Amino acid sequence: MPVAWPAYALTLWLWHLPAAYDAALNHRLLHDAEHVAFFGAGLLFWWPVIAPAPHLRPRVVHAGARIVYLVLATFQEAMLGLLLTVAPWVLYASYALAPRVLALSAQQGQTWGGIVMWGAGGAIDMLVVLALLFQLLGGQERPALCPRSQVQARVSSR
Repeated sequence: MPVAWPAYALTLWLWHLPAAYDAALNHRLLHDAEHVAFFGAGLLFWWPVIAPAPHLRPRVVHAGARIVYLVLATFQEAMLGLLLTVAPWVLYASYALAPRVLALSAQQGQTWGGIVMWGAGGAIDMLVVLALLFQLLGGQERPALCPRSQVQARVSSR
């Protein structure tokens, strides 16, 4: 977790810098590298949350720590989405010059892109947080109750 979160956040923010974003759209190899970086950072980020096999460490991260981890990630993702939403100008030159597919200006498209990043990304993270809260607050398996014979043996030994 100490490496995964910063690696994910840095990857997300650095590739959204206007120079990096525009360069990736203009160079095929760099564009592929961008997607590999997003995939790798996402895999690294979600690994401690989902804890799939094989486990690199013998212990699994506590649900409470995973909740804090996700909430902090949601804040930084929301900040990027909010920045795209409220920016008073189009941040990416290549986006401003691209042909319009919908009847939205480049500024409106950027705003909607920020809203989707902010809303959809946050919704996914918060659904996982809710699942972890359920696990933490009562969805975990309870230890089995003592069999009746053990209870009777304890009572009769007194």
